[in-house]
Amino acid sequence: MKLFRWIGDHILETVSGAVFVIMISVVFFNVILRFTTGRSLVWSEEVAAIGFIWTIFIGAAVCCKERGGLISVDILINLFPSKINKTATLIIDIAQVMICAMMCVLGWKFAMSAANKVSLSLHVPYTVYDIPIAISFAFMTYYTAKRVAEDIKAFKTAAAENEGEDAE
Repeated sequence: MKLFRWIGDHILETVSGAVFVIMISVVFFNVILRFTTGRSLVWSEEVAAIGFIWTIFIGAAVCCKERGGLISVDILINLFPSKINKTATLIIDIAQVMICAMMCVLGWKFAMSAANKVSLSLHVPYTVYDIPIAISFAFMTYYTAKRVAEDIKAFKTAAAENEGEDAE
């Protein structure tokens, strides 16, 4: 049971890491092959491109798991008092959920529009190149929605504490 929980908690890191290792290995092997024989593997460029795309998009979702993992500018929000700070954070996180959900849908449509086209050397549908967009933004939507729930809980906790202080 612990293994399944760990896999569920770390599936994105596992996928991103595995794809990165495959990409680096293929590129390294191709460089050695080209250096020693003067020939290269035609398909290695496609594998490297697919690996790079998957690593970047799934890696972005991994960064989104933790608050502050992605670049953000909190300098203005942190200048405000706690209540305004919490309200602004909630509004920003709600906007991020909506944007990520929209990008997930658009990414899915984009990936499915490429299903009939195949790559030159691997003969895989271009959907393989494009689907990480939808997957990444689906996970970002999920993680940001969890953050919204945490924001609402923190907002309610702060409101309850303020009511407790006012009663005294």
